[in-house]
Amino acid sequence: MDDLPRWKQELPAFPHALVNDLANLLTEFYKEHIRRDVNDGKLPAYAWTLLGGFLTSAMQTYASICLLLADKRPKPLMMQAGVLGRALFENFASVLALTEKPEERALILLRESIKMFALKYKREVEQFGADPKWKDYLDVFKIRQTNILKTFGLPIEVFQNPNLITDEWPTPGAMLWGNKRKNLAAFVSGNRHAVLKEIYDTHYAFQSAQAHARMATVSMAFLVDQPEYQWNPKHGPSNIVVTALLCLACILSEIEIAGGYPRHPKLGELWSYLRDLDEEVKDVWKLRYAALMK
Repeated sequence: MDDLPRWKQELPAFPHALVNDLANLLTEFYKEHIRRDVNDGKLPAYAWTLLGGFLTSAMQTYASICLLLADKRPKPLMMQAGVLGRALFENFASVLALTEKPEERALILLRESIKMFALKYKREVEQFGADPKWKDYLDVFKIRQTNILKTFGLPIEVFQNPNLITDEWPTPGAMLWGNKRKNLAAFVSGNRHAVLKEIYDTHYAFQSAQAHARMATVSMAFLVDQPEYQWNPKHGPSNIVVTALLCLACILSEIEIAGGYPRHPKLGELWSYLRDLDEEVKDVWKLRYAALMK
C-alpha cells in the first residue's frame, strides 16, 4: 500500500468534550419537562413517554460512542462506534415519525412490543412449560401480559397466536419510501423526509454494512488495527462523533418543537457550534431547523 497518495492536509479533530456537558444539560432539561407535562396531562402520555425514552436512549448512545473513541483508549473502536451511530440514527428516524402523528404511531410501537413479548412467552412455554422451576416466572409473565392486552383492547388469544397483532414499526428506508409488499406508505413527509433522506443517503449504507458484518466490518477493523494506513487518523473518529451529535441535536430540536417549548438558547448554541465545524450540519439545518428555530 506504499503507492497510495498521502493527504497533506490535516483535517480537524472534533473536540467533543467541549460540548458533552451542553448536550447533557439539554437532555436533562427536556427529560424533566416531558416528565412534568405528561404527569400534568399537558402532553399525550403514551407518545411523550416514548419520546422521553428515545431522548434518554439517544444521550446514552452518544455517550457510549464518545467512550469508544476516547483518546485514552489504546485504539479508537471506530467500527463499534459506527454501529452505535446507526442505532442513534434509527432513534432519530423514530422520533421524526412519532412526532408527525404522535398518538396514532405510539400505539403502533406499543402493539409491536406487546407482540414481541407474546412471542417470547410462547417460546418459553414451549421450551420450559413442563419444568416446575419455571412455573412462578411464567405465571407472573402471563398475568402481566394479560393486563397489558386488556389495557390495549387486544384479544387474549394473542398468547396462542402472537401474529394476531400485525403492527410493525418500519425501518428508516421504509419510513422514507414505504413498502409496497406490506402496503405501507412513507412514514415521514415534507422537510422531515428531506432531513431523514439527507442523513440516510450519507451514512446509513456504510453503518449498516458494519452492523451486518459485511466488508465494511473487516476494513474498519484493519484500519483501526493498523493506524499507519489512515490518511487522517483523527478525522475518522471525529466524523463519527459529529454525525452522532447531529442526530442528538435533531432529536432535541424535534422534542422542543413538538412540545411547544420556548427556544432554549443552549440548543441554538449547540447548533451554531456544529454548523461551524461540518458542512453536512449546515445542509440539515437549512432543510428543516433554520425555519423552525427562528
